[in-house]
Amino acid sequence: MMEKKRYIIKENKSKGIIAVFFGILIFIIFFFPFYGLSLRYYIGYGLKKLFNGIGMLSLMGGTFLLILSAISLLLEKKIRLGWFVVAIALFWVGSWCTGIIVEILGIPIGNTQGSGAGSGFH
Repeated sequence: MMEKKRYIIKENKSKGIIAVFFGILIFIIFFFPFYGLSLRYYIGYGLKKLFNGIGMLSLMGGTFLLILSAISLLLEKKIRLGWFVVAIALFWVGSWCTGIIVEILGIPIGNTQGSGAGSGFH
């Protein structure tokens, strides 16, 4: 009996990747001299909204965990020290992202230079 020969056909994907890379490169070379500055501000505005959203979610999550840890303390249940530490960490991340200064027990957490000053996302 004769054996059947099996052939494996490999697709050459590298040509497509190289074409996409050169297409993006040519687009950037011709696009940036005319619209690059305004594109920079559009990207910065979009990132500012993204960071503010992440910061607000972190602040809300930190507030929720802080309330839960305070309720567990008042109900004389097992004190959730881990929740308190995570709440402080979420306050710190939220304050850094939004530029809001949060004071916990007289300690300021956040950016003390004003909103957005010194942060690298816009």
